[in-house]
Amino acid sequence: MPVAAVPNVFYSRFNRIIAAVFCAVAALSALSLFLLPTASNRWLVIPALFVMLFVWEVLWRPDLRVSDDAVTIRNPLRTIVVPWAALVHVDTKFALTLYTPGRKFAVYCAPAPGRSLTSAGRRKSTDPVPFLIGQPRPGDLPDSDSGEAAHLVRSRWNALQRSGRLDGGLAAQTPVSVVWAWGRASVLVAGAAASVVALLLA
Repeated sequence: MPVAAVPNVFYSRFNRIIAAVFCAVAALSALSLFLLPTASNRWLVIPALFVMLFVWEVLWRPDLRVSDDAVTIRNPLRTIVVPWAALVHVDTKFALTLYTPGRKFAVYCAPAPGRSLTSAGRRKSTDPVPFLIGQPRPGDLPDSDSGEAAHLVRSRWNALQRSGRLDGGLAAQTPVSVVWAWGRASVLVAGAAASVVALLLA
């Protein structure tokens, strides 16, 4: 029996709000520039469109997917698939970070909280984090991106271990898949270059 039928997906709600705001402003700017009577100003549509593309790649697209088979990290320009058998440690010091033998992979969409959020979270938190002794680490606070994402990973990992579906001692020989999005990277580089040219022409 599967531990969970549907993969859990985590993304930063704050990042997506910021992305939506930036895209809305860029889209309105592109439309207004295109409608201007001065043809030279229409070149500025290109930088506006580039901003939308960049924001989508950096703020909107990144997420974390936790399934019975693996943890999939979608960071900007690369996707990392960490099978459970390869996972040896989960940390939240600076961001949610998955450790495998000799390697570590930070989750871009799950940074640890800043000092202000840490203080507020500690004031509101009354239940100790079950896998820590004493005061929880700031990155494990449940109201933080890193804490929420870490809970998804740890709870599924623990459930799979309790169910007997994970065999120990296979981490060193279990491969981790890292795929770079060279196509999207090329589009971003081309968009940046085109934006510089457009600014010069305008």
